Amino acid sequence: MFARSSSRIFNVINISCIQSRSARAWVRKPLGSPMAKSKMFRIAPKKFIPADEKAEVKRLYDNYFHQMKSLRHYFFEQSLEQAESGEVAQMKHRLEEEEHIRLMEENRLENEKTAKLREEKLKIQAEKTRENILASLINKEEETRLYEIQIEAFLEKQKATPFIQAENIEKAIEEALANPVDFNFAIDLDGYVYRGRETAIEKIPEEERERLRSN
Repeated sequence: MFARSSSRIFNVINISCIQSRSARAWVRKPLGSPMAKSKMFRIAPKKFIPADEKAEVKRLYDNYFHQMKSLRHYFFEQSLEQAESGEVAQMKHRLEEEEHIRLMEENRLENEKTAKLREEKLKIQAEKTRENILASLINKEEETRLYEIQIEAFLEKQKATPFIQAENIEKAIEEALANPVDFNFAIDLDGYVYRGRETAIEKIPEEERERLRSN
């Protein structure tokens, strides 16, 4: 009996070893087996991870988390849309259609109101433009009339000015020689004017002398 129980214990201990023709292939040990004595009091060293590698791992994890969250939300929305394919979906569609029609009508009324205001504004601008053009034309006509009046007055003045005609040229020469005009003049320190090159100052009385007016 002792030999039979010993053989059973030996079989349990060597159950993780499978014999083959070439070599022994080791598999996982039984779950009930205790820790090996060589590893009983051994503490595994903690792996050191650099800060940049830790930040990169965290970034990748955050990206993965947000992407998976977006996918879950998308699939949830898809499932809701598929679930609303019945009467609720038809009612929702009808309400959306009614809302669309209402908004289109409101937009049409607003467009008509805007077009009416635009037409009124254009009419006011056209009226102002017409008035400005009319005022400009009136001013232009008035300026033209005044210019014509000035031209006529100048021509009348020129006509009234005596001109020497060809048949009167000899008479005009004789009158010019008989009545010479001397444009020379002199002014003394007291402001008296003496006209003519050969005028004698002492022969002119003081009360008849011409004097410049002071402002």
